[in-house]
Amino acid sequence: MAEYLSRGYLTTDELREMELLPPEDVVRRKRVAVIECVQEIPCNPCSVICKVGAILKEGLCKPPRVDWEKCVGCRMCVAICPGLAIFCIQIKDGKGYVTMPYEMLPKPSKGDKAVLLSRAGEELGEGKVVEVFRMVRGDPAYVITVEVPRPELVYEVRAVRIVKGG
Repeated sequence: MAEYLSRGYLTTDELREMELLPPEDVVRRKRVAVIECVQEIPCNPCSVICKVGAILKEGLCKPPRVDWEKCVGCRMCVAICPGLAIFCIQIKDGKGYVTMPYEMLPKPSKGDKAVLLSRAGEELGEGKVVEVFRMVRGDPAYVITVEVPRPELVYEVRAVRIVKGG
């Protein structure tokens, strides 16, 4: 874990070892939440907002876990996480979909081209914005879903750079 602290993010392999990434068979069946929060800090909005009890916390300062079988992929946890550490992923019809918080301007629009970025900020290719919404009226932050060209990228894409009119 010391490497993570100096690097500033967890790798996909580290997240898999920690059992924080859902198995591909689940992701091919339905959209599910992925929580990449490992901080032991007092925080619980994700578990409070989850109406189906899919986000579990052993204590206020323990990192949350997702029960992927219970998760309905509603995306409320994505919108409420103050650490921007929750995403939803899905693979269907040969494409991947990643839902993520988006707090940049200008507001993205459906159809915009998106440069797909890894946790480290590396470019992974190009995708397309397929949904833009706010979970709570008046909230300045958006939640967006991007279509990624290769299904396996759902485990890698964690940010985007929007290309307006792209």
